[in-house]
Amino acid sequence: MSQQINLLQRTRKPIGSALWAIAVLLVLLLALLVYDKVLRQQSAELRQQILAGERQLLQTKAALAAMGARSTANADSTGVSAEIDALKSRLALARQWGELISSGSLGSPAGYVQHFNTLASVPEPGLWLTSVQISDGGKLVNLGGRALQSEAVLRYAEKLNQAFGTQGVQFNSVEMTPEDLVRSGEAGKPLLSSVNFRLF
Repeated sequence: MSQQINLLQRTRKPIGSALWAIAVLLVLLLALLVYDKVLRQQSAELRQQILAGERQLLQTKAALAAMGARSTANADSTGVSAEIDALKSRLALARQWGELISSGSLGSPAGYVQHFNTLASVPEPGLWLTSVQISDGGKLVNLGGRALQSEAVLRYAEKLNQAFGTQGVQFNSVEMTPEDLVRSGEAGKPLLSSVNFRLF
Protein backbone atom coordinates (compact mmCIF):
# COMPACT_ATOMS: atom_id res chain seq x y z
CA MET A 1 0.00 0.00 0.00
CA SER A 2 1.41 3.41 -0.99
CA GLN A 3 0.43 6.85 0.14
CA GLN A 4 1.14 10.12 -1.68
CA ILE A 5 1.76 13.34 0.21
CA ASN A 6 2.16 16.68 -1.53
CA LEU A 7 5.03 18.46 0.22
CA LEU A 8 4.96 21.48 -2.09
CA GLN A 9 2.97 24.29 -0.53
CA ARG A 10 2.49 27.52 -2.39
CA THR A 11 2.74 30.73 -0.46
CA ARG A 12 0.28 33.49 -1.10
CA LYS A 13 1.71 36.70 -2.42
CA PRO A 14 0.42 39.95 -0.94
CA ILE A 15 0.27 41.56 -4.40
CA GLY A 16 -3.52 41.12 -4.55
CA SER A 17 -3.92 43.06 -1.30
CA ALA A 18 -1.66 45.82 -2.56
CA LEU A 19 -3.65 46.07 -5.80
CA TRP A 20 -6.84 46.15 -3.76
CA ALA A 21 -5.44 48.99 -1.63
CA ILE A 22 -4.46 50.93 -4.76
CA ALA A 23 -7.96 50.41 -6.17
CA VAL A 24 -9.48 51.73 -2.92
CA LEU A 25 -7.20 54.78 -3.05
CA LEU A 26 -8.22 55.44 -6.65
CA VAL A 27 -11.91 55.22 -5.72
CA LEU A 28 -11.30 57.63 -2.82
CA LEU A 29 -9.48 60.03 -5.14
CA LEU A 30 -12.37 59.89 -7.62
CA ALA A 31 -14.85 60.56 -4.80
CA LEU A 32 -12.79 63.55 -3.68
CA LEU A 33 -12.76 64.96 -7.21
CA VAL A 34 -16.57 64.65 -7.38
CA TYR A 35 -16.83 66.29 -3.95
CA ASP A 36 -14.58 69.10 -5.21
CA LYS A 37 -16.89 69.70 -8.18
CA VAL A 38 -19.98 69.76 -5.93
CA LEU A 39 -18.35 72.28 -3.56
CA ARG A 40 -17.32 74.52 -6.44
CA GLN A 41 -20.86 74.43 -7.85
CA GLN A 42 -22.38 75.27 -4.45
CA SER A 43 -19.88 78.09 -4.04
CA ALA A 44 -20.84 79.54 -7.43
CA GLU A 45 -24.55 79.29 -6.57
CA LEU A 46 -24.02 81.12 -3.26
CA ARG A 47 -22.08 83.87 -5.01
CA GLN A 48 -24.93 84.24 -7.52
CA GLN A 49 -27.42 84.51 -4.63
CA ILE A 50 -25.28 87.21 -3.00
CA LEU A 51 -25.12 89.19 -6.23
CA ALA A 52 -28.86 88.77 -6.77
CA GLY A 53 -29.55 89.97 -3.22
CA GLU A 54 -27.37 93.03 -3.72
CA ARG A 55 -29.11 93.83 -7.02
CA GLN A 56 -32.51 93.43 -5.38
CA LEU A 57 -31.50 95.75 -2.55
CA LEU A 58 -30.30 98.38 -5.02
CA GLN A 59 -33.56 98.11 -6.98
CA THR A 60 -35.59 98.43 -3.79
CA LYS A 61 -33.61 101.50 -2.74
CA ALA A 62 -34.14 103.08 -6.15
CA ALA A 63 -37.87 102.29 -6.02
CA LEU A 64 -38.11 103.78 -2.53
CA ALA A 65 -36.30 106.92 -3.62
CA ALA A 66 -38.71 107.30 -6.55
CA MET A 67 -41.71 106.74 -4.26
CA GLY A 68 -40.38 109.24 -1.76
CA ALA A 69 -39.94 111.88 -4.43
CA ARG A 70 -43.49 111.40 -5.72
CA SER A 71 -45.28 111.07 -2.44
CA THR A 72 -45.35 113.62 0.33
CA ALA A 73 -47.49 111.48 2.60
CA ASN A 74 -45.61 109.04 4.81
CA ALA A 75 -48.58 106.92 5.80
CA ASP A 76 -47.18 103.71 4.26
CA SER A 77 -43.59 104.23 5.41
CA THR A 78 -43.78 101.62 8.21
CA GLY A 79 -44.55 98.81 5.72
CA VAL A 80 -41.77 99.94 3.43
CA SER A 81 -39.32 100.18 6.36
CA ALA A 82 -40.21 96.64 7.41
CA GLU A 83 -39.57 95.40 3.86
CA ILE A 84 -36.24 97.24 3.75
CA ASP A 85 -35.23 95.72 7.10
CA ALA A 86 -36.15 92.23 5.87
CA LEU A 87 -34.09 92.73 2.70
CA LYS A 88 -31.15 94.06 4.73
CA SER A 89 -31.19 90.98 6.97
CA ARG A 90 -31.29 88.69 3.90
CA LEU A 91 -28.37 90.56 2.37
CA ALA A 92 -26.39 90.36 5.62
CA LEU A 93 -26.98 86.60 5.76
CA ALA A 94 -25.90 86.18 2.13
CA ARG A 95 -22.73 88.20 2.83
CA GLN A 96 -21.93 86.01 5.86
CA TRP A 97 -22.19 82.90 3.69
CA GLY A 98 -19.97 84.52 1.09
CA GLU A 99 -17.35 85.38 3.71
CA LEU A 100 -17.41 81.81 5.07
CA ILE A 101 -16.86 80.43 1.58
CA SER A 102 -14.09 82.91 0.77
CA SER A 103 -12.23 82.36 4.06
CA GLY A 104 -12.26 78.56 3.69
CA SER A 105 -14.08 77.98 7.00
CA LEU A 106 -16.45 75.55 5.29
CA GLY A 107 -13.55 73.55 3.87
CA SER A 108 -11.57 73.67 0.71
CA PRO A 109 -13.25 73.02 -2.63
CA ALA A 110 -10.27 70.78 -3.42
CA GLY A 111 -11.01 68.58 -0.37
CA TYR A 112 -8.08 66.38 0.68
CA VAL A 113 -6.57 65.86 -2.77
CA GLN A 114 -3.22 67.23 -1.57
CA HIS A 115 -3.15 64.68 1.29
CA PHE A 116 -3.79 61.79 -1.09
CA ASN A 117 -1.19 63.09 -3.54
CA THR A 118 1.35 63.18 -0.71
CA LEU A 119 0.44 59.64 0.35
CA ALA A 120 0.81 58.44 -3.23
CA SER A 121 4.24 60.09 -3.54
CA VAL A 122 5.75 58.26 -0.54
CA PRO A 123 6.56 54.64 -1.52
CA GLU A 124 7.75 51.92 0.83
CA PRO A 125 8.40 48.40 -0.51
CA GLY A 126 6.59 45.63 1.35
CA LEU A 127 4.01 48.00 2.88
CA TRP A 128 0.44 48.76 1.80
CA LEU A 129 -2.36 50.88 3.23
CA THR A 130 -5.79 49.47 4.01
CA SER A 131 -7.46 52.53 5.56
CA VAL A 132 -7.08 56.32 5.48
CA GLN A 133 -9.01 58.63 7.80
CA ILE A 134 -8.64 62.42 7.55
CA SER A 135 -10.34 64.72 10.06
CA ASP A 136 -10.11 68.08 11.83
CA GLY A 137 -9.86 70.00 8.56
CA GLY A 138 -6.97 67.85 7.33
CA LYS A 139 -4.80 68.27 10.45
CA LEU A 140 -5.39 64.71 11.73
CA VAL A 141 -4.55 61.74 9.50
CA ASN A 142 -4.93 58.13 10.69
CA LEU A 143 -3.48 55.39 8.51
CA GLY A 144 -3.91 51.64 8.77
CA GLY A 145 -2.21 48.92 6.81
CA ARG A 146 0.07 45.92 6.68
CA ALA A 147 3.79 45.46 6.16
CA LEU A 148 6.06 42.49 5.73
CA GLN A 149 8.55 43.94 8.26
CA SER A 150 8.12 46.23 11.23
CA GLU A 151 11.18 48.24 10.14
CA ALA A 152 9.30 49.19 6.96
CA VAL A 153 6.56 50.78 9.08
CA LEU A 154 9.07 52.93 10.97
CA ARG A 155 10.79 54.02 7.73
CA TYR A 156 7.40 54.84 6.22
CA ALA A 157 6.38 56.94 9.26
CA GLU A 158 9.63 58.92 9.00
CA LYS A 159 9.14 59.54 5.27
CA LEU A 160 5.52 60.63 5.84
CA ASN A 161 6.53 63.11 8.55
CA GLN A 162 9.00 64.70 6.12
CA ALA A 163 6.48 64.74 3.25
CA PHE A 164 3.58 66.13 5.34
CA GLY A 165 5.74 68.73 7.14
CA THR A 166 4.42 71.64 5.09
CA GLN A 167 0.76 70.59 5.54
CA GLY A 168 0.81 70.63 9.34
CA VAL A 169 0.32 66.86 9.71
CA GLN A 170 2.57 64.96 12.12
CA PHE A 171 2.54 61.21 12.88
CA ASN A 172 3.51 60.78 16.54
CA SER A 173 2.22 57.30 17.37
CA VAL A 174 2.41 53.88 15.80
CA GLU A 175 0.71 50.63 16.79
CA MET A 176 2.07 47.37 15.36
CA THR A 177 0.54 43.92 15.77
CA PRO A 178 2.43 40.93 14.33
CA GLU A 179 0.25 38.39 12.56
CA ASP A 180 1.11 34.99 11.10
CA LEU A 181 -0.48 34.50 7.71
CA VAL A 182 0.50 30.81 7.24
CA ARG A 183 1.22 28.44 10.17
CA SER A 184 2.18 25.22 8.48
CA GLY A 185 5.97 25.37 8.61
CA GLU A 186 8.36 23.19 10.60
CA ALA A 187 7.38 22.70 14.21
CA GLY A 188 4.55 25.24 13.94
CA LYS A 189 6.78 28.07 12.66
CA PRO A 190 4.99 30.51 10.38
CA LEU A 191 5.98 30.44 6.71
CA LEU A 192 4.75 33.99 6.07
CA SER A 193 4.11 36.73 8.60
CA SER A 194 3.19 40.39 8.44
CA VAL A 195 2.67 43.35 10.73
CA ASN A 196 -0.69 45.06 11.06
CA PHE A 197 -0.07 48.76 11.84
CA ARG A 198 -1.76 52.06 12.59
CA LEU A 199 -0.10 55.47 12.25
CA PHE A 200 -1.68 58.53 13.87
